[in-house]
Amino acid sequence: MEIIDKTTFFNLTKNFEIIPYTQFRGIYEFHALSGTNKIKFFINNKENPTIACFGHEKSFGLIKMILIEGECYLASKDITTNNIKTFYTELTLIGYDIIEVCSNAPFDFNYETALRQGGYLRPVGQFTMPVTKIIDLTTDVSYTKNWHQNIKKANKFDLVFEPVNDLQLSDCESFISIYHEMSDRKSLGNSLTVEQIYALCKAGDFKLFFVLFNNKRITATIIHERKTHAGSLYATTNNEALKLSASFFMYSQLLEYLKQHGFESFDMEKLIPSTKAVNSVFLFKNGINGTFLQLNGEWSWYKKQYYRPLMYFVKKYLMKKKEL
Repeated sequence: MEIIDKTTFFNLTKNFEIIPYTQFRGIYEFHALSGTNKIKFFINNKENPTIACFGHEKSFGLIKMILIEGECYLASKDITTNNIKTFYTELTLIGYDIIEVCSNAPFDFNYETALRQGGYLRPVGQFTMPVTKIIDLTTDVSYTKNWHQNIKKANKFDLVFEPVNDLQLSDCESFISIYHEMSDRKSLGNSLTVEQIYALCKAGDFKLFFVLFNNKRITATIIHERKTHAGSLYATTNNEALKLSASFFMYSQLLEYLKQHGFESFDMEKLIPSTKAVNSVFLFKNGINGTFLQLNGEWSWYKKQYYRPLMYFVKKYLMKKKEL
């Protein structure tokens, strides 16, 4: 394994067959605004690369941690037990106290075998959902009865679907304005900034869409795109959009747009069933018929065993993460 710089990483991986959106240039640019010194790039062999990723360093006192979300592969044939095991075993020798991995790739027992043989285990507590839903865009997209009713309702209001093809800073300001209104409504906290959205989308692998009512932007979404696959990253609505069922209109138009532009599948992402009180997002996303897909999910390696329960405490009680 080798630690490389940003330019070398993106040059070596630009022709890789498999690159998860968590390893896109836009994600790097998004996080780089908080400091580039904490983003580290790894590759198994610079002369003959087949697996690579970048990760985010974090520190808790003297404890040093690296968080990795997915890996890039030169080709599907390189997703082997030995290749993955070697990569993650060598990562444990670099000097980290904690290594956390979250893979949103489809579940593969060879991947699980590789991580377990490399000394990794499932962490204490689960904080990401290891299941998603894939919409097939090569056939007619079908919806539940509730969706059909809301699309019919939305069509009465002369809503306009707007892809952003020439990104400007003002587009990102519009997105953040809608996002902040939604965050205030849901008491989520305004964690995103205009600069982050601009950095994310300007890189070219994320695209921004709006829905307009009376020439005013009222709902928005950001998706990731690669080859013939796309997926949801952010979606936001203001209070007016809720009354007009604008989100239903937006997704129905988005999927039709993607079909017309040659995309074959769409990932709904973050499909989390919950209690009735907070289940509205799940019910919304689950209203589009598709195929549920189990993911590789979370893995972790700890230099000392007591770090396992310690990290659970940090995530749940200090970082206030929601256990799933």
